[in-house]
Amino acid sequence: AKMNGLEGKLPGFGPPANIWKLGWGQFFRNLDAIMGEYKDEDDIELTPKQEKLHATLRALTLNSTAIWERETEDGPIEAPWIIKAPYLVLCWFLDVLFEEKYVPSRFFYLETVARMPYFSYITMLHLYETLGFWRRSADVKRIHFAEEINEYHHLLIMESLGGDQQWWVRFVAQHSAIVYYVVLCILFAISPTLSYKFSELLETHAVNTYGQFLDENEDALKNLPPSLPAINYYSFGAADPFYGEFQTSALASGQAIRRPGEDMTNLYDVFQAIRADEGDHVDTMEACLDENVVLLSPSLEKRALTGAGILAATVGLLAAGDFSEPTTGVAADGLSGFELDALLAGAGAFLSQIFGGGSDAVVEASEVAESMGPLEAVKDAGWISQILGEGFAAGFLASKLFPSKKDEKEENQTITDRTANFNETANHNETKHEEHD
Repeated sequence: AKMNGLEGKLPGFGPPANIWKLGWGQFFRNLDAIMGEYKDEDDIELTPKQEKLHATLRALTLNSTAIWERETEDGPIEAPWIIKAPYLVLCWFLDVLFEEKYVPSRFFYLETVARMPYFSYITMLHLYETLGFWRRSADVKRIHFAEEINEYHHLLIMESLGGDQQWWVRFVAQHSAIVYYVVLCILFAISPTLSYKFSELLETHAVNTYGQFLDENEDALKNLPPSLPAINYYSFGAADPFYGEFQTSALASGQAIRRPGEDMTNLYDVFQAIRADEGDHVDTMEACLDENVVLLSPSLEKRALTGAGILAATVGLLAAGDFSEPTTGVAADGLSGFELDALLAGAGAFLSQIFGGGSDAVVEASEVAESMGPLEAVKDAGWISQILGEGFAAGFLASKLFPSKKDEKEENQTITDRTANFNETANHNETKHEEHD
């Protein structure tokens, strides 16, 4: 097909070439870089203004000693030595390798490596699901994917600042990332807790690194414009559904999702946004380690609100209309008043499942339902599960199996009233018969 006068597909679009062709091309390109030339690039003369901006970037500083002071100002690093030792070696390696080097190069290395944990988590969770080992963390994959996308855009920002221009930086970063990915997959298989903890340490180090960088270079950064990838991501990219997925701490505390691109005017604002992103990653890793925290994707929380809206509309419709028969108390569509009460209880169970908490009755009911098979197979709970989710169905079943004391009292009172009415009616009929006789 012809597109803008070009025959066939556009270069760079469609599936990639095979790994051998890509690998050899990258090898020879880096070989040219080692020799000090790029044969496929033209030399571009910079304007005086661009030269000044480049000089300002090259003058940026980062004090490694000050970073360690930030790391330990709240006390020593707490972690098992099996992961603490490699973490300390990695940080020492960064300090030695990038001391007095171009600062964005260190950040390029950090962001290249920082993507690997989320890639490894998705890989292992997917493997566990495929093998039938574990499926309860299926929704966490979405959060990890959003975190990986976030780190990818951080990487693009560092590339736009020239952090990847030296061949040895690319070589060390890319090979370190591959090793890191394999190690994390093995570590996750041995202990997911240690794997998450190691990432928490690394993300905390990133927060402290960017914090020190901002403090050291505040004036210079405020005089540098934001790069194009930063504007694309934080301003235009904010409409991406995955943009806020990793901001789980904000949603858990009822805060709005950060959108720093609305007033991003300089490079200082860009690095403030990046530091805040890394802080969100730390919070997410801590939540992954806390068995009492329900870590679910914000997209599921949005569905919870939608489900609650549907429930409110349904209950309002049933309450407003005269759908029940006075003698039986059964709704016209077959939903009894007791089942409607159970549906209301299910709403609380579902929201508890999403936002945390929940009663023992709901937990026990969920376990009973799981032992009986899929919730869709449980009588009177199937359509609830299909429309509003398993949380509603679990709450429905909970109200069936574990009624509260208040419900029992009301039910006993209802039975007592019905018995009294029956006895009164029977006595009244008996009196009439006696008078007739």
